[in-house]
Amino acid sequence: VLVQRYQNYVYRLCYLVMRNEQDAEDMTQETFIRACRALPRFEIREGISFEAWLYRIAVNCCRSRMRRKWYQVVPWPHLGYGDRIAAKAEDRPERVVMRGEQRSQVLTAINQLGEKHRLVIILRYYADLSNEEIASVLNIPSGTVRSRLHTARQRLRELLAEAGLVDDEVRPLAVEEMRAV
Repeated sequence: VLVQRYQNYVYRLCYLVMRNEQDAEDMTQETFIRACRALPRFEIREGISFEAWLYRIAVNCCRSRMRRKWYQVVPWPHLGYGDRIAAKAEDRPERVVMRGEQRSQVLTAINQLGEKHRLVIILRYYADLSNEEIASVLNIPSGTVRSRLHTARQRLRELLAEAGLVDDEVRPLAVEEMRAV
């Protein structure tokens, strides 16, 4: 039941971290194996959800894989956004194309961040975790999470400004497209 309920979320998180379908599939499987082994030790604590606990396992699996083997950072592949996000009837074709280009630029900018900043952005805007949950997932203080989020947002703003995207247009789009991946 847990696998059926959370497998898509865990896979998407692993894909965003690993940037490779095969590695994401492997890490998703490894996450659920580790979670099943650790389930008897799981305790519900205030401010920490089951999802945050599971995401912590997933992030740790991904980190372990990257440490075990030399891991080359590859660019984000084309994800077929036109197919994955249904266009509204009132959307004009040029607007749909523009959204796809903006999503691509946002993902490229996120990819340019260092791992520690990329992870907090993914966990905040894709997984929709609170700062306390992100702190638990990454095993860092919540003040560090706030600092990393601030730095990551500032760097993203700079990168997206270089790409010609205006900040007011980007923020809602970034959240929308992170969840669409």
